[in-house]
Amino acid sequence: MHTVRSLTFRTLNLIVMLAGTILAQTVTPDPKIYGRWETVIPEKGGAAIERVLGMQTVHTVLLPSGKVLLASGSSWRNLAPIQFYPVYPNPHPGKGVFNMYEDPFAKNKLETYYQLVNNVGIYDPARNTFYRIPHPVPVDDTSNPGHFAPSDLFCTGHMHLPDGNILFAGGTQYYYPYRTGNRSTYIFDWRKELTINWQDFDWRKIPAAATDPWIFSGFMPRGRWYATLVPLLDGRLSVFGGFVGFDKGYPPMYMFEMNSTVDFFDPKAFNRTNPQAAWRSVSVKSQPNSPYSTLINSNFKPTPGTESNCPERCRQDNKFDAFKLYPENYLMRDGRIYLTREGDWVSLRTCDTAYMRKTKNTYWVTIGGDRQNPTISFSRGPERPEEISSYGTTFLDPNTDPNTGTIRLLGGQPTSPGTYLPMNVLATCNQVPGGPTHFAGGRGSRKLETFSASASEPLGGRWTLENNFLGNAPQDDRTMQYAIILPTRQILVVNGGNYDFYGPVDYPILLTPTYAGGKFTGYRQTRMSEDVEPRLYHNNAILLPDGRVWISGGNSTRATVRLSQNATPQDMASTGQPLPDLSLIDLDMYFFGDGPMAKGEKGMLTTPTEDWVAEIYSPPYLFIDNDRRAGIAALFPAQPVQYQYQKEIGGKTYYLIHSGDSFQVNLNGLPSGCSNDNGSLVLIKLPSATHGWQNGQQFFSLPFRVKAPGAIVFKTPDAKSANLPPAFYMMFYVDCHGKPSVARMVRFDDTATEP
Repeated sequence: MHTVRSLTFRTLNLIVMLAGTILAQTVTPDPKIYGRWETVIPEKGGAAIERVLGMQTVHTVLLPSGKVLLASGSSWRNLAPIQFYPVYPNPHPGKGVFNMYEDPFAKNKLETYYQLVNNVGIYDPARNTFYRIPHPVPVDDTSNPGHFAPSDLFCTGHMHLPDGNILFAGGTQYYYPYRTGNRSTYIFDWRKELTINWQDFDWRKIPAAATDPWIFSGFMPRGRWYATLVPLLDGRLSVFGGFVGFDKGYPPMYMFEMNSTVDFFDPKAFNRTNPQAAWRSVSVKSQPNSPYSTLINSNFKPTPGTESNCPERCRQDNKFDAFKLYPENYLMRDGRIYLTREGDWVSLRTCDTAYMRKTKNTYWVTIGGDRQNPTISFSRGPERPEEISSYGTTFLDPNTDPNTGTIRLLGGQPTSPGTYLPMNVLATCNQVPGGPTHFAGGRGSRKLETFSASASEPLGGRWTLENNFLGNAPQDDRTMQYAIILPTRQILVVNGGNYDFYGPVDYPILLTPTYAGGKFTGYRQTRMSEDVEPRLYHNNAILLPDGRVWISGGNSTRATVRLSQNATPQDMASTGQPLPDLSLIDLDMYFFGDGPMAKGEKGMLTTPTEDWVAEIYSPPYLFIDNDRRAGIAALFPAQPVQYQYQKEIGGKTYYLIHSGDSFQVNLNGLPSGCSNDNGSLVLIKLPSATHGWQNGQQFFSLPFRVKAPGAIVFKTPDAKSANLPPAFYMMFYVDCHGKPSVARMVRFDDTATEP
């Protein structure tokens, strides 16, 4: 039974004049038109305190089990004590939680380290339970005796492997003297997770092997902070982007140094006893036509005041283009990877934006060679209409020609040093306004940029621009938002703010495709019911198997964390996990400067530094026909197959399909007057989301024929020509009224012999 408790909706108050009396009438938005929001209040026994999860959720991944994996690692925090205004008229910026000069990775500091990074949880939408689970435990750093290798998942990259496990690559190394990336990688084992009784697990302690679902999966050559993982059709994952770290065998890192390699993880070569065998790396620093070989600013000069952090190597590199942080890259139908150049530049922000590459360039990447010896070549793509922006969100449009590929880019920040509220003019570069002046971050936009791939275009496609797609008013500007592809081919634009850290945009926009003569003509926009929680930087949104959308997270600034001084167990729920100690985190601080780790003032927030409350949004389609819902009762081969097509895992049925096979789907719950040939059958790849982008999101329609009432037959496409990486997908049936079923979990993998 579904037990998520209903939220008191944000309402519309109507003033009615009756017989000289003014009455306030509360009207709830019609969920059939505007959808419905619910606040998640997990069942007791887990680590939540009513609606408070007690942790930030920077990274969100849907597991094949239907559960939601949530992680934040050290979570962008400062370590107490810190100075703050007005106690200190000119407070020093914080230095984050890991300072290189304090040697934080010495083995005798492991328990302290684990306490600071240990922010991982798992939510089960079917049971409405939330449990804290282990963070990856660091392994020994063999290149530095007496030390462990950092494993902090904050700002990591992540993506599903073909078997449904999740590869996490990199994350935070140090916060000071720069933001730097670690080299560690880990696999989350979703099948093992199903075997662990989390209700009896004390999440505050370093786990024993029996309660550890993480598998160390080797080191990348260099650190990565804000990496993107792109799945390939042969099952490998390619890794792009991110800041490097202070890595052995390389020159000391300079401020904002970008990783100039592309790494490959091959799950077929992975062995727990020799995890490095699965990794290959290709340097593209000198590759012709790569970003790193493309001159864009021969007159580069470091921002005044940062010269000592930018030696000659830094000055030369910044004359050239580079991969972005969390670059929004796509595997396209022609087999190449397209670098849209959206992602993050704002983490390179200085008062004169000197380090934020100003260019319109895009690039194509061709991967060649073989699994043991991959090669990479580059060619230029078409220019963006304007200079590349930061933290717009992109998606592969499910309503345009799937044989070519159309990428939509919504919102995002033009290159900017950021905004102070109320507005102050800086006298000189790097001078922070005195007093309590809120640093809001970069301003978003209302734009829609569209990339249409085309083999007939000289550079492989073209871009177009529509400036006011998201609205006509300044309050419609968005950055840090998501665009969620729904089973109905609609797009839900949700979360984000006018700025990184200020001005949350509360209303989602539902984009519904329109047609003329059977051809797609664009999107009709409808504002949906408003949420309650402010979803700024580090928010999350993913589609759930029941058609709802999980929403969580958000930072308005940096929280401050204290180390626990408790030697005895904290308060427990009546039964179940230890509850979090909320006194350890200070959520009442805001920026008035954008220094290395920010100056701030206490007591002036309208939103918390970290939002620990999750919500679930039900789109309007779930209110069609009240509780009636079509369902996929069974899925089985219409002709014999040479593999095990279904399997019970953890009490749930999973399916395997290969290219070119025919399958029958039995349906139930079809509405009267609605034949099954008027519906649609779709696959949506399991989502993996962070920093305003649902990486890996992919939609595919499965044409079918009607065999009998309530029975349809489809032929699986060729995975290569359909551009479907081996992975788990949600299979939805959408009836003729536009209401989707609950999804079945289907693995599409031509090399697998069982789900």
